[in-house]
Amino acid sequence: MVSTGTRLHDATDLRLARLARLQSLTAELSAAATPPDVARIIFDRGLSLVGARVVTLYWERVPGELELVHGLGVSEDFAQRFGRISPDTPLPSADAYRTGEPVWLGTPEEMRLRFPEAAELASAEGIAAWASIPLVVDRSRGALGLWFESARVFDREEREFLEAVARQCAQALERARLFEVQQRLADRLGSLQAITSDLSAALTLREVSAVVLRHLFALGARGGAILSLGASGRLEPVFAHGAEDLVEALLAARDRSPLFDALSSGQPVWLVDRGELAALYPALEPLRSRRDDGGWGAVPLRMEGRDVGALVVAFPPGRVPHPEDRTFVLALSQQGAQALERARLYEAQRLEAERLTQLHAATVALSGAATPADVASAALAAAGLLGATAVELHGLTFGDRPSLVARKGGVARAPEAAGLAAEVAESGRALWIESREELSARFPELFARREEATWAAVPLLALGAPSGALVVALSAARKLEPEERLFLRMLAMPCAAALERIRLAEAAAHERRASEWLAALLEGALTAAPVGLALLDEDMRIVRTSNRLARLADLPEDVHRGRTPLELFPGLPGPALTAAFRRALSSGEKVELEVLGETRESPGATRRLSITFYPVRVAGRIVGAGILVGEKGVGDAR
Repeated sequence: MVSTGTRLHDATDLRLARLARLQSLTAELSAAATPPDVARIIFDRGLSLVGARVVTLYWERVPGELELVHGLGVSEDFAQRFGRISPDTPLPSADAYRTGEPVWLGTPEEMRLRFPEAAELASAEGIAAWASIPLVVDRSRGALGLWFESARVFDREEREFLEAVARQCAQALERARLFEVQQRLADRLGSLQAITSDLSAALTLREVSAVVLRHLFALGARGGAILSLGASGRLEPVFAHGAEDLVEALLAARDRSPLFDALSSGQPVWLVDRGELAALYPALEPLRSRRDDGGWGAVPLRMEGRDVGALVVAFPPGRVPHPEDRTFVLALSQQGAQALERARLYEAQRLEAERLTQLHAATVALSGAATPADVASAALAAAGLLGATAVELHGLTFGDRPSLVARKGGVARAPEAAGLAAEVAESGRALWIESREELSARFPELFARREEATWAAVPLLALGAPSGALVVALSAARKLEPEERLFLRMLAMPCAAALERIRLAEAAAHERRASEWLAALLEGALTAAPVGLALLDEDMRIVRTSNRLARLADLPEDVHRGRTPLELFPGLPGPALTAAFRRALSSGEKVELEVLGETRESPGATRRLSITFYPVRVAGRIVGAGILVGEKGVGDAR
């Protein structure tokens, strides 16, 4: 039989051993840097004296949610079912966390009375006693659980020891948590500095998006996307990875979508609770079930108080974005918004420079265009910058109805866009058709027989008045941005100038051919005339003569030009001829006279000639006179 002294000696030894273990535990815990390190030290050094078969350590990750940081001896079923618990979960650990008071259950009967569900679990696990001690640092932060195979009386000394261990554990866990927070903050700060550096080198929208998504994935995301808000107010995906179907669903659900709710409120929308997601956005529930994501986030990208786009992020199953994660995503979105706007401005400047270069090239090409087909080719080359597949030029004809002048691209025998061109030429205003539905409503003949989905028609102006229309067709349905519309308007100007120049050149060529024909006709008429005929300028000098007159003068025809009739016919009375010429010019009427004299054709023979001077008018002005010489008879002068 063990004496009382022996029992006191053993109890003293146990107390001293526990005190020594507690001091050793305190020293080791002071060096623990992470919650798992704390748990390992407690399990290895602090609890071996109490003989617990299973030890659980719950710690608060976010207020109102406990996470099983470490479990020694727990079954896989328990870890899956109770890996995360709330304060209302019917477990001793949840009760200790909620109340801040230890829970001592020394027998299965006590467990059944207070925690029937936990009692069933304990029975299945072969546990007869259960103790849970709150982990308190300024307030309850977690719970330490101990399972024993046999019923147990938790005496005062054992309770005090376990509570002391719990206090040391709580302090160490809090230190580890703060260290982790500090370390994460340092890591995040380093990440933000890296993001700043990476984004500073990103020039395009896709490069900016790739940088943002790369850092999202480093955070633990399974998918993400960057969307840009264009000048038209529509969100357009720039880059997505692992979230393509999510982005498509968010854009399709315009009336009720976390993406548009985030943009309208200017605040992030986080969805981590499945019940909340199903209640707020029921249309997205099938996608959530299919993807099995742990949480979604939709964050507006804002620059100087205005939206420039949005960020979408999806976390893997079981991964809930904590407050620190959300803060990091917000910081990332702010830097991303600035970089996105900078890239947008860069892209706009690049496109503007490219368009100006294309316009210059088109102007140079159009300056040398010789035919409407050349103009259409240059216009299609320039409009190809916007994705144009066909270009038509329509010009006004008789009755002010436009007709197809030239076409390049598209289907060779496709019907022309005459109705579209007519409306633009008649109104003098550009017309933009940006969908097949709009095309069907406005111009059903084109919808039925043409495949293009976007049409732009710009008036061609000559001297400020519509002279036709430039029609550009694009295969894909899309919104033409203001800069693109301006580009087409500017392209229409050199096209109109080139067409007008070609028209004037063709008219001048036609006039030249007509003039040449008339000159040849006059030449032929003068040459073949059966009487002496000549045209005289205002100084009475010969411009053209007939063959008959050349024979009368007995001089070659090319000798006549620039001479007067008096030089050709010195044997005729010069003063009478001069007076008749002047009278015809001054009166504007023909003057007839008969003269006697000699000609070189018949020297020594007196000839009676009938001479008529008649005025020649050009544009209503007398510019010279014609002379008609006919014979009356011939006599011998000797």
